[in-house]
Amino acid sequence: MPTITAFKNDFEGLLGRGIAEPELQSLLGLCKAELKSMDEATGEMRIELTDTNRPDLWCIEGVARQMRAALGSGIGDYGFFGSPPGADRRIVVDPSLMGIRPFIAGFEAEGISVTSESLKGIIEVQEKLCEAYGRRRKSIAIGVYNSGKISWPVNYDAVNPEGWSFTPLGCAVPMTLREILQRHPKGVEYGGILAGLGEYPILYDAEGLTLSFPPIINSRDLGEVSVGDASLFVEATGTDQRQVIHALAIMAANMADRGGRITRCTVDYPFDTPLGRSVATPCDVAGHVDLDPALLSRSLGIEAGPEEIADALVRYGLRVERPGQALRVYPPPFRADYMHPCDAVEDFAISRGFAAFEPEMPSDFTVGGLSREADFEDAARELLAGFGFEETFSNVLTSTDALRSKMHIPPGGVVEIENAMSATFAAARDSIIPCLLDVESVSIKAAYPHRIFEVGEVCAIERKGGAVASATRVAAAALVADGRVSFSDLHSYLALLLHYLGADPVLAPCERPFLIPGRAAEILARGRKVGVMGEIHPAVLDDWGVKTPAAAFEIDLTALMAAVQSGTAAES
Repeated sequence: MPTITAFKNDFEGLLGRGIAEPELQSLLGLCKAELKSMDEATGEMRIELTDTNRPDLWCIEGVARQMRAALGSGIGDYGFFGSPPGADRRIVVDPSLMGIRPFIAGFEAEGISVTSESLKGIIEVQEKLCEAYGRRRKSIAIGVYNSGKISWPVNYDAVNPEGWSFTPLGCAVPMTLREILQRHPKGVEYGGILAGLGEYPILYDAEGLTLSFPPIINSRDLGEVSVGDASLFVEATGTDQRQVIHALAIMAANMADRGGRITRCTVDYPFDTPLGRSVATPCDVAGHVDLDPALLSRSLGIEAGPEEIADALVRYGLRVERPGQALRVYPPPFRADYMHPCDAVEDFAISRGFAAFEPEMPSDFTVGGLSREADFEDAARELLAGFGFEETFSNVLTSTDALRSKMHIPPGGVVEIENAMSATFAAARDSIIPCLLDVESVSIKAAYPHRIFEVGEVCAIERKGGAVASATRVAAAALVADGRVSFSDLHSYLALLLHYLGADPVLAPCERPFLIPGRAAEILARGRKVGVMGEIHPAVLDDWGVKTPAAAFEIDLTALMAAVQSGTAAES
């Protein structure tokens, strides 16, 4: 879980008053956090968050903001989200970036007093948003600059890595973009993000001076912020516009909390984006939900009227209107986590305080136990582990790219998330094999052979008559990667697994885009189709970055158990 490091005097400045440690401990519950340590001599605090669904709380500014609301001071005035952008504050995007790193957002903060403590806070939230929320800078990278040195407009372009040079932070001599990736520590660490690209992103001002080489490193000339600076320019680039806008909104709120006057920038795109071709940033990323008091009472097991609900939500920093029987709840403009009325229910419970809920003992005594399905899944796990396979655990939500294009499967046919916050979690997986390939792609330095498996949920689209629905099923998949792996090697494991699960497999030739033709088979058990197996196509391995031949099988355990049970019933 994220851990925030901050100084007590800086925190109290953001809070607007002093605070003793017991009160701090109590109020941290509002932020799903707890105080891990405090150095009395230096005032340095370590605060650990116990939940990660709110990136705006991954910083000392966000924690202080949430506490201000509870203490009656309000979260702050963020009216700049609706103000017109600065007339000359423009960021011009070049068409060549569309297939590289297309999205950018920015703003200017004037009147901010950069101290050593606040600079550490700015750097910490910048790193946390880029590393955790931005997937180690793949989908978000943030740069902060002394805006007094910048000539507008700012240009966002893609250039030849050999034909552009500047002096990066931490260096004394200019380097080309290629040399930065090869020799600079940040280039070595993050250069893989740009692997395979013919041109690299670059950010420069109207005089041609380099601001940064996103997502790698800022320039030493314009990209270095020092104690005493009073005017900052903040930008975020990335591959997911919604994430870029959200991260920048958080940074803008933080700068405003530190006394900055925020001026929005206009981003001019030469291509269509989800927000249009001309986008003023930062943007309000929050929507609203309509909350029925009956839903809240039913969900929490209490009776709460509209007035009590509204009061608690306002104390949590939300705005509440009453257009009718329901409450319309508006989160602050930097919160993108409101997707359902239950989000407002959770905020009410946190604001009211969990200690205010009276515990209720169960009225019925029951003895729990595993279902037959769970026993069947566990048997598959134990068998595969006994065969020498290592178990992996992956998210059920993944990207459509992983499920389709990287598997060479035509688009469509997957359950997609309508309001996904990230392309990384935009679809429910319908197969576990892509997840195993993802694990294999980051395991190439481990000694071979690799034998990995996973048993978990998959989500399939089902059509019944004219209706379309989704069904959650359980699957087991295994992958072997080795220089000499073959179809026969994998078949031996499959045959033994199904034998112990109560059904001997029958193989039938089939074609799958991600398997080598002639080395792919459909798996049948007791006359039912229950899975597929074969050798992974070399082109698919290349797309995943896997350098060693691999073979895999996947079994629908839900279908297999039904086949085993029907066969057992027929025999009896």
